[in-house]
Amino acid sequence: MFSRILFPTDFSRHATKVLECLPALKNAGLEEVVLLHVINPIKAARWISVDESVIARLKREAQSQMEAIIAQICSAHGLSGRYRIAVGVTYQEIVRVATEEQVSLIIMGSHGRGFVRGAVLGSVTQNVLRHTRTPLLIEKFRFIEQQGKEVCDFVCQGMFRKILFPTDFSDCALSALQMVKQLRTCGAEEVVLVHIQDTRRLLPPVLSQREELQKQDQERLEEIKGQLHFLGYRVKSILREGIPFVEINRIAEEEDVCMIVLGSHGKSAIKEALIGSVSEAIAREHIRPVLVIPRNWEG
Repeated sequence: MFSRILFPTDFSRHATKVLECLPALKNAGLEEVVLLHVINPIKAARWISVDESVIARLKREAQSQMEAIIAQICSAHGLSGRYRIAVGVTYQEIVRVATEEQVSLIIMGSHGRGFVRGAVLGSVTQNVLRHTRTPLLIEKFRFIEQQGKEVCDFVCQGMFRKILFPTDFSDCALSALQMVKQLRTCGAEEVVLVHIQDTRRLLPPVLSQREELQKQDQERLEEIKGQLHFLGYRVKSILREGIPFVEINRIAEEEDVCMIVLGSHGKSAIKEALIGSVSEAIAREHIRPVLVIPRNWEG
């Protein structure tokens, strides 16, 4: 399923901790790891020109660290691995290399609520989310105190065990559903199936048809529920009204899910481009890991 995975790294604690996901990903079919470090040429700039000697030094330093990480991956997990060092705009290089390498997944780390703490995070993760054509797993971490030291730890244990799948019944949500189905072979056991009727769109002409809309949406949820039951999942379906990303995040907490799997775009791509997609809001605001499936993905 995830035979080749791209791990962008800036050698921060988040990026290093992400590698501890390898055993779970190996159960999902992982065979090869592609490690990527991107050097921002701005860091090597002197006035308006780039100092090539600085770039060369940064490459040597990165190469030494990458070789050590790859050696550890191969010996500890029995996987094949290689690394790439790129120079350019970080998120653009991540998207480009993911396409060139034909990876099945990009995995990046994020601390708590929002993209913070770590150079490869922040706007980089957000921009990868916006531009990638490869599924993106954003693993979430928290910092805890242990013996007087700050330690980076996973927010959730059991990566695929209990999944929240929000759907708006769009084509992109259908692609995300295919991913959820495939995750059954990776040890996923339970799915919380959710549809949120957006109250911002329930204008007076629509309100008059509320009962009919609820009936239609409930029927569509039941159809998906039946498909997941057939695969052996335990399934709970939830139909609510509200602001989608707010309600989805609330349900994720209520149900204590391990991961949120959703499509990158909903039915109104134009509106999302103007105000930010539901998937982006969930990835930004929620503390649970998020697996985002891009539009036109074919698993």
